[in-house]
Amino acid sequence: MIKRFEKYLRDISLNIRRETELDMNRRGFVAASLGLIAVFFLSSIPFVAQAYRKTVEEKPDRIKIAGPDELRVGDSKTFAYPNPNDPAILVRVSEKEYRSYHIKCTHLQCPIYWDKTSGKLMCPCHNGFFSVEDGSVLAGPPQRSLPSIKLSIKKDGIYAVGVIHGTHGGKTV
Repeated sequence: MIKRFEKYLRDISLNIRRETELDMNRRGFVAASLGLIAVFFLSSIPFVAQAYRKTVEEKPDRIKIAGPDELRVGDSKTFAYPNPNDPAILVRVSEKEYRSYHIKCTHLQCPIYWDKTSGKLMCPCHNGFFSVEDGSVLAGPPQRSLPSIKLSIKKDGIYAVGVIHGTHGGKTV
């Protein structure tokens, strides 16, 4: 009965030849498993090193955005922070208050702009509107608020000192 069953298994498994298979005992199975784990561990080291290097490099620098009297109330200025490929905007909302955000819309990455007359940050691609106070979504298809940029106001100018992702209601001044 067992031989018939074994013959049946050989017949349905066309490419498996049991005569040429290695006998796998527990010791061999454990050794093969440990060897496979070691291969996976060693092959992941470059990816872990690259991820660690990115986290170390992501510490943003402090850059000067504007002079102390460069912007009037309601004016804006674009700049790049923390990398040259990260466009951002600085808006002067009152005499002593500034707000700054990345200008890639959180919907489809279209560039947003400051509409001085409406007092909102606008995305022209799909009519998205963001609050200049905290970068939150006011209307349109975007679901997430704009990443805000931490500002430091000194006597000699306004500096970008960090990025805050996903905040609601956080002031940047």
